[in-house]
Amino acid sequence: MNTTTVRLFSKTIVASAVSLSLLSFVQAEESAEKVSEVEIEKIVVTARGRIETIQNVPDSVTAFTSDMIENSRITNFRDVANMTPNLSALDNFRPGLARITIRGLITPQVGDPPLAFVVDGVTSPDLEFINQDLVDIERIEVMRGAQGALYGRGAVGGAVIITTKQPIEDFEGSLKASVGNGNTYNLNGVVSGSLNEEDTAYFRVGGYTKSTDGLIDNAFLGEEGDFLEEDSVFAQLQFEIFEDTSLNFKGRYTTSTAGFAYYQGVSEDTKEDFSIETSQNIRNNDERDVFELSAKLTQEYDLGTFDFITSYSKSENEHFYDGDYSADPTYEEDDDGYILRAPFGTEGLFDVESLTVESRFTSQGEQDFRWAVSAFYQDKERDNTINFFDDLIGDVALNRSDFSDDLIYLTIADKNSSKAWALAGQINYDITDKLELTGALRYDHDSRESFDPNFADDTFAKKDFSQLQPKVTIAYQIQEDVLIYTGYSKGFRSGGFNEPAEGISRTFNKEVSDSYEAGFKSTLFDNRVTINGAIFAIDQSDAQITQFNVDTFTLENLGIDKVETKGFELEVSIAATDNLDFRFSAGVIDSEIVEFTERPELVGESQLYVAEYNYSASVNHFFELNETWAIVSRADIQIIGPKSFDFEIPNVRSSQYTFVNAGVGLKSEEWTVQLYVNNLTDERGIEDIFFYGDGVTDLARQPNKPRSYGIEAIYNF
Repeated sequence: MNTTTVRLFSKTIVASAVSLSLLSFVQAEESAEKVSEVEIEKIVVTARGRIETIQNVPDSVTAFTSDMIENSRITNFRDVANMTPNLSALDNFRPGLARITIRGLITPQVGDPPLAFVVDGVTSPDLEFINQDLVDIERIEVMRGAQGALYGRGAVGGAVIITTKQPIEDFEGSLKASVGNGNTYNLNGVVSGSLNEEDTAYFRVGGYTKSTDGLIDNAFLGEEGDFLEEDSVFAQLQFEIFEDTSLNFKGRYTTSTAGFAYYQGVSEDTKEDFSIETSQNIRNNDERDVFELSAKLTQEYDLGTFDFITSYSKSENEHFYDGDYSADPTYEEDDDGYILRAPFGTEGLFDVESLTVESRFTSQGEQDFRWAVSAFYQDKERDNTINFFDDLIGDVALNRSDFSDDLIYLTIADKNSSKAWALAGQINYDITDKLELTGALRYDHDSRESFDPNFADDTFAKKDFSQLQPKVTIAYQIQEDVLIYTGYSKGFRSGGFNEPAEGISRTFNKEVSDSYEAGFKSTLFDNRVTINGAIFAIDQSDAQITQFNVDTFTLENLGIDKVETKGFELEVSIAATDNLDFRFSAGVIDSEIVEFTERPELVGESQLYVAEYNYSASVNHFFELNETWAIVSRADIQIIGPKSFDFEIPNVRSSQYTFVNAGVGLKSEEWTVQLYVNNLTDERGIEDIFFYGDGVTDLARQPNKPRSYGIEAIYNF
């Protein structure tokens, strides 16, 4: 499509969304009796390990139901982050490494993310397993604030709880297909039903395939640098063994080939000049295979419910990319013979394998005193190898096959293992019918080892990390629809080992944080409006951050002695009519490095990758045409505040960015057909930027994705 067509397409969608919203609002004014019956859907969550409504949970929780997921076209974790206060997920160097921040707590490239990611009770062992499409999802819950007492080490900033749709006895299914610009297509489908006449065995099977040529040009190669092909299959089997006993098996396999590392050479003056294109002479390619298997046994007793879960996860990744992010000639020297530019190809081989066993016993929920106990064990291995190849030509198009092993001039290897276990308990006690006390305590122990398999005896390192993680919350129901609460929780992120290299600090310490929060939840105007808010403060010790060591070519995790973070969050939902609703959220962060022994000049700077604020708003409406069909439309906007990216360039910060998405279509009980556009205004922004120091452009910048658009059809049966 040409530029004029794109603009007409985008304007048509927005104009339709706005006009239909106004029409719905006018109808609402003319039908007061109908409006009086409108109320916001009561969202049920399991964030605290038992079924509750979100307005009764004394924690900051954002939740998305299956209808909200479909209406908002949530397809991945980043879509969730865009609509959640103080949560972000930036595209990282490669697809398996999302850069997640939550409440000012960040993802180091060495170490663990700042949140727990739990799917159907199974805790994801590594970042590699998070960045897959969200398909066939019943509910998504995002808990903010340290949740280590409930979800263990790594949940320093919160937890994401995903509940997939479960097998049922009735035969049902869905198909979804979309096509868009960039020669993009996506097809997914799910079917579910009973396996026998007694309705004691059920199945649910699905999968997706998607492909795109990409939208970010590599000017030198004359093709897009962000191409993607991905296929995934998943299945569930549910058996009702006895009246009170059930057994669930789940499996998933995802394979992908993707373009990545499409960095662009810029300077401080041109950091947001997006007319500068990617220009690399090596075709970057990332291949990833992800395997996940789990089994869950559930037994009901008079006293409560016992769950026993075991899971196996494996990720295999191979990638090759242009290590100097350019197509410039090789080996430029200054007058003294020092190399200013040394083009090279880089190969990464990353394998992660994990076995996890968890058990929980949760008491019945009707009593004034409720409790839960759990045990956890995980055995994880991560095998990393990085090979650096001389690119002796530098300005000729090359693939991985053009580089022989004879061109390897440096290899960095690390076999890293973790054996972790934990014991935890939680109580909820109704002191009165309005006052609730929640207490939780978890002890985590993590034993880690690391060595370079090429020099095992010289590089072997071992250390244990452990921490008690308490959590205490007091909640008071001022009146039926207003809850206030306050609490304290401790977070713990395990320490570990940097890649073996001469002159670096081999060990990095565990990270410990103290989080304080006070908030409220309210439901107003006969359940038509909810307003929830919270203020919080976090004190971090040995906050983990990763820097690229230019002397050793390794990623090195550092510990910032002390970081102080404070902020607030606000979420508002309004059901204006039975066919028009609004959502608004706001998150504001003030993060400051208070003490940093290794880099004292950075005291007073903000933590990297932490935006000063993020706001989002959305509108959804439903306009009936007749008894069968209705027009549906939506629009949402996200505003992201400035952030910094690299300690070597603390003054290089992004601008404020505004992103708009919209859609309009037709919907019946079985069909939905809609036009959509993401990043309507084609806002360009920095996803990542770091100091490269090649003597010419100094900085390497990764841009965000430009505008995308297409048409989508959904069929439910």
